[in-house]
Amino acid sequence: METDKLEQRQVLLNGLNITIRPITPEDNSAIADVIRNSFIDNKIDHLEGVSLHDPALASLSHAYTSEKSGYWVATLNDQVVGGVGVAQLLGASEEYGEMQKLYLDKSVLGIGLGRCLIDLSIKKAREFGYKYLYLETLEELSSAVSLYEQFGFEHIEGSIGNTGHGSCEICMLKTL
Repeated sequence: METDKLEQRQVLLNGLNITIRPITPEDNSAIADVIRNSFIDNKIDHLEGVSLHDPALASLSHAYTSEKSGYWVATLNDQVVGGVGVAQLLGASEEYGEMQKLYLDKSVLGIGLGRCLIDLSIKKAREFGYKYLYLETLEELSSAVSLYEQFGFEHIEGSIGNTGHGSCEICMLKTL
């Protein structure tokens, strides 16, 4: 499993050469900035009970060290422009993984990077042995919701587990 976490891949999106690779401690500050700016850009930075306030935000590389978890960053010209994580869903059975902290810098919106990261998270969740992949999001992020639907995520009533994200009113689940 450890060698799998080390893989890196290049994708060409709209003429941009994007590298997707596992997070390193050197990426912590940059991905935290991408996440914070995404909340500001979407005018949702005032909300409580969202991943913006997760204690691990400042050190995501340390938050994804367990065997069935990982966080991957996307870089353009060695600058972090997005990321996504997968980990066991806290408070749920071991069959449930959670897609976490999928955020993109506004400079790379609309080029297909979100699709690549969702696809990666589904692939990794399967490799980690999860049977279900869960996510929570906000109504304000409707374009993301429609993208999740395209990947087979279905709306479910109520949350699963204990994510601590009480402001997220949309819960979705994909059978892997």
